[in-house]
Amino acid sequence: MNEIIAHIMTKKPGIDEIDIGATEKKLGAAFPVQFHQLYKLVNNAEIGDWLLFPIKARENVKKTWDDIVRQNIEARKEGLAEGWIAVGEDGTGDKLCLKTSNGLMEEPIYVWYHEDGQTEQLAQSLMSFIMLLSQEE
Repeated sequence: MNEIIAHIMTKKPGIDEIDIGATEKKLGAAFPVQFHQLYKLVNNAEIGDWLLFPIKARENVKKTWDDIVRQNIEARKEGLAEGWIAVGEDGTGDKLCLKTSNGLMEEPIYVWYHEDGQTEQLAQSLMSFIMLLSQEE
């Protein structure tokens, strides 16, 4: 994960295990390993046109109030189906999402199109997503 940190535009400080665990509990599913590692390095990462939702930080609540948990509550109101976790957005209303299964978020990354509710797989994993976007630049 450290080798691809150069491809991430935002360099906000990472988050600790306690905050990651609290967020996973509220979401009802554990992050894939690569997301977990990234959140420890960078919170609220910007990757290409996509901004990953932050995890609420106990030390910095004001700057992380609009966290991934709140974003998922809002996404459900917009029609995001159960079994999906929104992890980021591109500013158009479309969301990056992960499928959940048995209390875990799966690795493949999807885009959820808010206008029609359809999903499309973008990458097999966070690393492949980051590398794909860095090649497009």
